[in-house]
Amino acid sequence: MTDVELLAEVKTGLGIPSAATTHDSVLTQKLKLVKAYLTNAGVSSTILATDAAVGAIVCGVTDVWNIQGGDAKFSALFQTLAAQLASASLPPEETEE
Repeated sequence: MTDVELLAEVKTGLGIPSAATTHDSVLTQKLKLVKAYLTNAGVSSTILATDAAVGAIVCGVTDVWNIQGGDAKFSALFQTLAAQLASASLPPEETEE
């Protein structure tokens, strides 16, 4: 999914009309921040392209969109989703026979 498509999903998640472009640059910055966070947490590019990752990205952007002074942190839900996506990115364990 491209950043343009993700931006549309984020706008939908935030209740911003898709035709409105006033906040696009700020939302794109936050979108890139959340994607970088997930990548640095170990989420592979393959997993980052899944529907589950899109939901996590929307959740993360919502978290940073709603930052209040001195309270810059991701929600527990976003942290859980990030951990699940990172876990899904791990290679399968080999079993001994």
